[in-house]
Amino acid sequence: MLRRSRRVGAAFVGILGLGLLTAPAGAAEQQPQPVTAGALPTPQTNGIVLSMAIVGDTVYAGGHFSKARPAGVSPGGAGEVNRDNLLAFDIRTGQLLDWSPSVTSTAFESSADPGPLCDSLGENRWRCDTVFNVTASPDESRVYVGGDFDRINDRWRSRVASFDAADRTLVDGFDPTVAGRVRALSVTEDTVYMGGAFDSVDGTDRTRLGAVSTTGELLPWNPTVDATVHSISAVPEQRRTLIGGAFDNVNGQSHSALMAVDDTTGANVSWQWQAPTPEDVVTDIDTDGNGRAYFGAYNWDADGAVRFEGRGAVRIDSGATVWMDGCYGDTQSVAVSEGVVYAASHTHSCAALGAFPEDGSIDYQRLSAESTAVAGTAAANPNHVTEGDPVPALLPWLPNTNGGPADSPWQNGTWAIEAGSDYVVVGGEFTTVNGTPQQSLTRFAARSVPEAVNNGPQVPFRAPDVRRQWPSGDVTIEWTGTWDAQNRAIRYEVVRVGASEPIHTVTKESWPWSRPTMRFTDTQAPDGSTEYWIRAVDADGAAIGSPRGSTDW
Repeated sequence: MLRRSRRVGAAFVGILGLGLLTAPAGAAEQQPQPVTAGALPTPQTNGIVLSMAIVGDTVYAGGHFSKARPAGVSPGGAGEVNRDNLLAFDIRTGQLLDWSPSVTSTAFESSADPGPLCDSLGENRWRCDTVFNVTASPDESRVYVGGDFDRINDRWRSRVASFDAADRTLVDGFDPTVAGRVRALSVTEDTVYMGGAFDSVDGTDRTRLGAVSTTGELLPWNPTVDATVHSISAVPEQRRTLIGGAFDNVNGQSHSALMAVDDTTGANVSWQWQAPTPEDVVTDIDTDGNGRAYFGAYNWDADGAVRFEGRGAVRIDSGATVWMDGCYGDTQSVAVSEGVVYAASHTHSCAALGAFPEDGSIDYQRLSAESTAVAGTAAANPNHVTEGDPVPALLPWLPNTNGGPADSPWQNGTWAIEAGSDYVVVGGEFTTVNGTPQQSLTRFAARSVPEAVNNGPQVPFRAPDVRRQWPSGDVTIEWTGTWDAQNRAIRYEVVRVGASEPIHTVTKESWPWSRPTMRFTDTQAPDGSTEYWIRAVDADGAAIGSPRGSTDW
């Protein structure tokens, strides 16, 4: 949920005060390197992006929006064009592509408001046409979309549709009729698995889960759940399909939030993982091809100290827990690449990782990265994680967004994330990225990409405290370090104004909530008032300088 428990925060502060909170054991070992944290120019929309798929050099994005515009342009500005809940852009250049399908639905009457992702037409009339999911086929020849719509380009497409990725045209013949919202899709070589809030497919009962062939024919796969499905991940090599959502029962048996079923029959299979509370909802699932699944969640109650809102990892073949990070703050989406689990969330209070203290320097961290592998053990007993439990490493990737428009009913900021080896793309309802205006879409690049933008040492970085010692005349320079959005280690150079080179260097690691204090004594200081400043430089060469501090004699 969006509100945060101050009770949790108080406990976290207490742990810090006792000096018991330390980094997980082994976290200092070599870890995978996330992409850079400086945002690249990316198209914007006038609404919310809920899902994306990377297909070659193209990003397909879906959500609830009616306009798109170039990076740096305000709403209604130059270059704004119509885009009806779907768009595509070049992942290398950030240029919006011409693809512009019309995605709409039949208007209906209702005295009840169907929710903020539907449009009011006045007089109790509504239209719901949001795209909730965009997914590519394994060979990237097709792009599938699911949502509330019932027409694309004025052709009947009931909540699910397919496009040819080569020419981006609507695929003929793929036209199942789904009676209700499709929120989740997973595509294999021959099957399209669907999940959501529907009750039939092609007139045949299907309770929130169903499957069709890639040519559109209904398949016998027919598991049932008792509440909305948010995510599906088919794993054909293990003959399993993972499902995540708000449910408490699968095929009539008690299984909350995350479960695996047979990918042909839909029957329950052996599964060990259990949700910490019945109010937990698994929102997204991703896999890494190594037999593990990674997932994020939110908790619709949020009044208890124990709840699953962060990230976790399990073995696909058994559901055995690999790790849980114990963080608070809803996770809307996860994406795995190169040993990194990227998350779109509003993370806070991660005592098990020694990170993001409640009411610290960062209110909500809406983008984060963790290792896929276990990196150590929990240093405390917060949330559903116990001291000694396996945990991942928090990785130095800390770009951030705001929560979105002031009138947003969610204020989640980030809603979708996708990752490849060269780029990470993010969608949501945010209107700023790293403090700069940018609405609903952004992208980040690996260091190997020439256009990558570094986001290094951060401000404010205050002037050092400079004091001359009596009677020696030596000068002591003391300063508090800063933090870096894409590196833990920062090299600090002490610069005496007038000297040709730094007079001292030291390298220290830091996080926003843990910044070192350093001291150096200049035994060669000249007489009279002397000025000093500190340069902070990270491993990527990004640097900032502090204001000057000076002696008074």
